[in-house]
Amino acid sequence: MKIWFAIGVIWWVVPLYAQLPTSLPTNGVYLTLDDYLHHRLTHPFMNKTKGFHVRLPKMNRLKLVTPDSTYTYKLTEIFGYREEGYDWCYREHQLVEIVSYYALSPSSTDGLWLYRRHDWGEGSTNFTYFFSKNHLDTLVWLSQKKIKEAYKNDFDFLNLLQKVRWKRILDTSTTTHKPLLIDIYATAHQKPLPDSY
Repeated sequence: MKIWFAIGVIWWVVPLYAQLPTSLPTNGVYLTLDDYLHHRLTHPFMNKTKGFHVRLPKMNRLKLVTPDSTYTYKLTEIFGYREEGYDWCYREHQLVEIVSYYALSPSSTDGLWLYRRHDWGEGSTNFTYFFSKNHLDTLVWLSQKKIKEAYKNDFDFLNLLQKVRWKRILDTSTTTHKPLLIDIYATAHQKPLPDSY
């Protein structure tokens, strides 16, 4: 009886998994903040798709090439872009990677946004980290002192933050695959932890 039940469950579940998308596009352009928040890419494509590629920004312009057209975007007129699974935006005259964010409510972008910039060029493994409370706020260099100043009235967040060694704050969470800083912020506000894509 148990075997027939297990076979029935498998027969019902396998078609559901077959309908789920295997993965989201790894390249494309986010025209607006809303596009970024809902992962809607213009001209989306997967890595190594023949005839498609993103040309790295030069002179504050991004070129996206498809088999039949080339699209040019001013970085100051779009929210950002996705390249090989990483999200980028142009802030304060510099290109920064959006590491993660957590909004306090679905209708707001206020919360904690985390960014990083490659030091010494594109291929470097050294980074400088920044944060902001909103996607439009000034980028602030990430340090324990600056976080405490920016969130001085957020007692739940600061209390939880004290329980983690600062050197581990950018370690990747095993649950969400986001930096621990984002998980701590989400937990402090008793919201579900952010999904990763």
